[in-house]
Amino acid sequence: MILLSKEYWEIRNTKRKGRGLFVSKDIPKGIVIGDYIGKVLRPEDTVVDEENIYLMYYHDRAVISPDLEKPGVHLLNHSCVPNSFLYTHKGHTLAFALRKISEGEELTIPYLLSPIDKFCDPCLHICRCGNLNCLGTMHMSKEKYDKWKELNEKWAKKTKRERISYGKDLPLLPVYPKKIPEDYIEKIEKLFGISINESTTTKYIY
Repeated sequence: MILLSKEYWEIRNTKRKGRGLFVSKDIPKGIVIGDYIGKVLRPEDTVVDEENIYLMYYHDRAVISPDLEKPGVHLLNHSCVPNSFLYTHKGHTLAFALRKISEGEELTIPYLLSPIDKFCDPCLHICRCGNLNCLGTMHMSKEKYDKWKELNEKWAKKTKRERISYGKDLPLLPVYPKKIPEDYIEKIEKLFGISINESTTTKYIY
């Protein structure tokens, strides 16, 4: 679900990544872009295929499967040099602007996948972001993943997780934050070695 009004975004086709979400009007740093909404499923009830990449972690016993026919956060493609990031609020995964995002830019996030293991063979999580620092994979190194998981779990505990029902859509929150806390953004910048220029430059080290 995109929380920004329609004047800020549009869907376009990309050359190598399918559809993507592009900015129609400048988005300030920290602004919440959308909520990852979809059907709540048990992990064991999912199928490992190309659409598996759209599943979003909710907790160890549940994942969110979005409706691919509707506009949503699932349209944000992965990038090794993202301009947006993810934040857990009441169990919901919110996408927000990591920096000021200018008109014409594609909205991108890191998919933050765990390190490659024997269960990801053959691996379908190939990165096609095209950036000079592209690593060719959506998987994180073990060191970065462990640090990210620790930080995310710490911040996720600051708000109470909503109740869910398997097989039903994740309910919308009654109220959404307009902006992500600045201290959270600072911790993300420090953890991932992100150097942000408020124009268009983001250096991202996975």
